[in-house]
Amino acid sequence: MRVRSAIVRPWLKAGLSALLLNDERRVAELRGEGQAVEVSVAPDVSSRTTDRARSLHQTVPAREASTFRRRERVVPEGAASRAERGSVAPPVAGSAAMPSESSGAGLLATPGARPVEAWPESWLALKNRRPLPPRPLVLWTYAGLGEDLTGKPDETRRRVIVRMLMELRHPGGTHVFWPCGLAGERAEDGPALFWSGVKLLNPRVLLLFGSDARDALSMPKTLLPFCQERVYGRLVIQLPRPQALAGDEASFKRALAFLSRLLRFCARRQAS
Repeated sequence: MRVRSAIVRPWLKAGLSALLLNDERRVAELRGEGQAVEVSVAPDVSSRTTDRARSLHQTVPAREASTFRRRERVVPEGAASRAERGSVAPPVAGSAAMPSESSGAGLLATPGARPVEAWPESWLALKNRRPLPPRPLVLWTYAGLGEDLTGKPDETRRRVIVRMLMELRHPGGTHVFWPCGLAGERAEDGPALFWSGVKLLNPRVLLLFGSDARDALSMPKTLLPFCQERVYGRLVIQLPRPQALAGDEASFKRALAFLSRLLRFCARRQAS
């Protein structure tokens, strides 16, 4: 196909079938040169909503038109804008096996939990020492909590915990304490009886102080101080040991601010 305009020739070779021009005079000039290409007057920017039927077209020769038809790809309306925004990434392989929190598929689990009637006498005595809150939201634990509950409390730990509870100002019954082991009991029984208490009390959050408590319960090593992670369907919060917070006022205030932010939902219980 002969084309007089050297500017248009490479575009035709690339598959060009139409030109949009703002200048009707230039359209007439190109038509006069016998360009075998569709030529349209592009609408003014201020009138983009004008019907496309207003465009002026000139027919492509049949031989070239068949070539264009072989090259063309049907693009639905709006596809170009979606491509500019970016396509939706495909799901990562194996992600379907990881249920989201809102899907309802992530059921709460309490590995190794035992029915209350199968608890050792020492743990039953701990359970029956005083009435447990019927609907606690947060369960606290740390190494040494068993001794603090059943023996003589450590004064340093007691001061830190009492101060933190007072500073949080949550309604009564929001928090409950349950040990990850008892003195004089088999260490391997601690995790099972801890999860037995979790199953009985059914809190929304587990609050761990110290990596020794984390390791005793075989929690993920990724749980470091001031970290949170969902384990067995519940939110687990990791903080430093109470003794460390007692000796570092900056760390105590940081822990308090961290907890206040994560446990905002506890304050709403009083309003409801």
